[in-house]
Amino acid sequence: MKFNSEASLPATHADLFALTTDQIDMVFPLAREADSQLSLDRWRKFAEPRVVNDPSERRLSGVLLASRNSHIRGLAAYDVSEAIGPDRVLKASHVVIVDRTRERHLEMDLLGGLLRIAETAECMRVCAELPSSSRWLHTRWSDPGGRVFRLPVECFALPDTEKHPPATDVVNFRPRN
Repeated sequence: MKFNSEASLPATHADLFALTTDQIDMVFPLAREADSQLSLDRWRKFAEPRVVNDPSERRLSGVLLASRNSHIRGLAAYDVSEAIGPDRVLKASHVVIVDRTRERHLEMDLLGGLLRIAETAECMRVCAELPSSSRWLHTRWSDPGGRVFRLPVECFALPDTEKHPPATDVVNFRPRN
């Protein structure tokens, strides 16, 4: 059963917009949630080519921001493959949502924005690379058959890049008397 877009993506609860030059440094802490090893210089090099000068400009790459109450609470970088036809894919990366109180609304709004970009670019599907901080989106976004959303959405969990200290065990544990 194919659902229409209104049933699968509710009215937006967040403002969606493209990253601008003056926001690159401001959203760095949010981008760092996706990659704890990310430096400000690496983020700038990644984000600067994706900045939109004209909001009506159609680009093959960008950074989509989600804002609520004038605070940026989510982001997703994207790249559209240069292939034509069935191989044309929108690849989302650095997907982060930090507003846990309204995460359901934000995650659907952010996905809806990515789907609109994919449709405008004539993509046949969306592939989302989810960092460890966003793996919870896998169960909510994954729709490889395209039965729920307007396009198939495939989610992939990125390997955890953080180095965790080895687990410690309790030595010489004595029960209380």
